[in-house]
Amino acid sequence: MSCNFFPRTSPWQEGAERTPSGNAGAISLMVLFLLFVFSGLALGMISMSQLHLRINGWRKFSTLLDCASENGIKRGLEDLEDWLRSSGPVIPVSSVRVDDFRANPRAEFPLLLEDALGGGFPRVFRETADGLNWESLSACGLQSVEDRGSYFRILAGLRIDSSGAMDRLRQKRNSTLEGTLGILAGRLPLPSIPLLINKEMSPDEKAGFLRANGISVVSRDGDLLGNQLAATGQAVIPRDATATTAKALNIRMFTPQDLSPARLRAALGLEPSEDPVPDGVYLVKTDLGLGGIYVQGDADEVVLAIDGDTQVIVFRLEAGEWSLVFSPSRSQTEFRTPEGAFNYPYVPLGIIIVDGEIRSLGGGAAGDDGTVMMVTDREIPSVLSGVGLTIVSSERVTLSSHLILQGVRWQDGIPYIKESQTQLVIFSTGQDFLSQAEVEGGIAVGNDAPDELKLQASLTAGQGGFEIGGSGKTVEILGGLHATGYSGHGNSLRIAPDERLAAGDLSENAPVMAAPVLTVYSLRVMTWREHE
Repeated sequence: MSCNFFPRTSPWQEGAERTPSGNAGAISLMVLFLLFVFSGLALGMISMSQLHLRINGWRKFSTLLDCASENGIKRGLEDLEDWLRSSGPVIPVSSVRVDDFRANPRAEFPLLLEDALGGGFPRVFRETADGLNWESLSACGLQSVEDRGSYFRILAGLRIDSSGAMDRLRQKRNSTLEGTLGILAGRLPLPSIPLLINKEMSPDEKAGFLRANGISVVSRDGDLLGNQLAATGQAVIPRDATATTAKALNIRMFTPQDLSPARLRAALGLEPSEDPVPDGVYLVKTDLGLGGIYVQGDADEVVLAIDGDTQVIVFRLEAGEWSLVFSPSRSQTEFRTPEGAFNYPYVPLGIIIVDGEIRSLGGGAAGDDGTVMMVTDREIPSVLSGVGLTIVSSERVTLSSHLILQGVRWQDGIPYIKESQTQLVIFSTGQDFLSQAEVEGGIAVGNDAPDELKLQASLTAGQGGFEIGGSGKTVEILGGLHATGYSGHGNSLRIAPDERLAAGDLSENAPVMAAPVLTVYSLRVMTWREHE
């Protein structure tokens, strides 16, 4: 017989009462507890996620605000750079404005900038992009001014305040940039300008001029403006060297028309006469020592050389040969002439005035027999450390060899100059010193000059401009070039400004501009701060 349960065990006993177990309901409590725990964890995770999203949202907004504020600084600085570049490195200013600044620098400084730049400070710049907007305010104030006679050296403090914001937020982020502007104003020494062409050119024309003539200008580290081609139609390159000639001849005051043959002969120590000064080389002697050198007539060759601790300058003319040998450390000078040698316990003034043409100028070396010859096959220093020379010629000057200052080395096309007062200035006026008649002036690199020519000098070419003769040449200038015109003939030119110019170490015997100008020679960033 079949049954529905195990035959030996009954699923229940009839009549027996069921009693619940002591563990009944434990599972339910455990489930409820776990449900509570996981619900709490879920709510915590939701809260943490919301907090995380909120923090990330604020972080994103904060980053965007930082970007907007930073853009305000950057775009404000770019706007300032573009404004200064568009005005040009050399900006004509009125002599009245310069005189007013001399009388009251702090009050007249904003007016001087406004007159030169066609606008003043503060300068506001606003811009919006992708829901972000920024605004910058540029302000400039006078910090210090140094009166250097014909011009002023000005240091101005620059401050750019920027605020950045978002369309959806009321919060703003602020940033501040502080820097300096270096400014020169007045009748500047021409060596303060790396490259000047006395011709009116637009920005596009200047870029095309540099490109077409293979000209490049090296910029100083940390200078945001860089070095540009200065071009102006105003006649700023002087046509006469009155002040320099007067200093060399020890004549206190005169105008070009007053330099008669009789007065020139008296200055040179010649017998009184109305006859012209004979061709030759004259060392000017004064009551206090020695003046400069005056050369009457064309010089076939002028050679600069170093011999030990002495500076040697050899003049070769049709009338004979003259040599000037002097030692600044020993305060000794020997002047060798066709008539004999003369010794002096002084050193001459470093000014050479040539009333005529210099057909060949370059560096050389002294041989074993003491003869000084021009050297073209190698680069050797030819201007003694600590010596400053200014060579002024009324007519054309032809450069035939390297002109290198002692203590300067070139590495990878970049000059490194030690702290020294060694400077060389070459100036061709294109105007006769006595008659004031226009003559053929200018400075030229000779056809036979070295292909890799190095000139560590400030070159100023009046009438006739600057020319590079021959072909396949690369001319490197440590200093500056200032000319009424330029003819490269397919050769290349590279200008590296003298780094000492940024510190204001300009030759006191350099030619100065014929009209007052203003130039912003330096724009530097000092600090950049971000704050709420």
